[in-house]
Amino acid sequence: MNTRRAFTLVELLVVIAIIAILAAILFPVFAQAKLAAKKTSSLSNVKQVTLAAIMYQGDFDDNMVLFLGGHYGDTSCPVAPRCADNLATHTPTWVELTQPYIKSLAMMVDPGVGDGFGVYSSGPNAWFYNQNRLPEYGYNYLFLSPFWQCDTALSRSSTSAAKPAETVMFTTSRSFEVHKDRGFFGSNAPGASQIIVPAPNACIFYDGITLGSTDWSNFPLSHQTSTVRGYQPYGGAPVGWLDGHAKFMSDSALAAGTDYGTATANEGPTYGAVITDMNKYLWSLDGTTNDLGL
Repeated sequence: MNTRRAFTLVELLVVIAIIAILAAILFPVFAQAKLAAKKTSSLSNVKQVTLAAIMYQGDFDDNMVLFLGGHYGDTSCPVAPRCADNLATHTPTWVELTQPYIKSLAMMVDPGVGDGFGVYSSGPNAWFYNQNRLPEYGYNYLFLSPFWQCDTALSRSSTSAAKPAETVMFTTSRSFEVHKDRGFFGSNAPGASQIIVPAPNACIFYDGITLGSTDWSNFPLSHQTSTVRGYQPYGGAPVGWLDGHAKFMSDSALAAGTDYGTATANEGPTYGAVITDMNKYLWSLDGTTNDLGL
């Protein structure tokens, strides 16, 4: 005669304990694998954005893509549907200018952050603000397309590059302290405040509230409240370089050639890191701080 044997309570508890132990071991591994996949995707996004900007150069006599394709405060609504969304400004940024070479606004979203963080406006043309103004990757505008008189952008030739493989073009961005959950289309270079002080026609963005938001410092970590860094799920930032390659960099590596390691926030007129060695600095186009076209 066949008999059926059920699990005892002790056996069930043992099985549950084993499952719990396995879950505790495997879940972090799965999370790490998922994060690694997002990191790879983010690096791919930066790579494609960088290559699109280089393709743009090929069609425009080696001139690098403009930071802004018009006036920053333009509210004339050159394309009527954009007005329907009641957007604050309507000037195309490098995002829209490179779209013919990318044809995907999805690449403006860092998968480690998610598109929900960038939503600012709504409506059929909300992309214009959400991705055109607030992409999660920012441009090294201070050197590659200077913000002239806080109004428009200058065009600079890629042939001026002293070290294309060692000059930042794009990296992770964030919209300062007032909007920590949004990207921004520009990334401030380390020592940006120091650079524009002797150049009265060059401007940089900051949040209008915190002086240190324009620059980098290691004490406190004010670089996290600037446009250079967004969320840091990867322990570093994907960076696209002028020669077209892309790789991850730590904050200290991106700030090479500055006193980032010991700089403090709001230290006098420079507000953070200052350049100490131009030979190591990774943001200048021609290897000087005088290459703003001024």
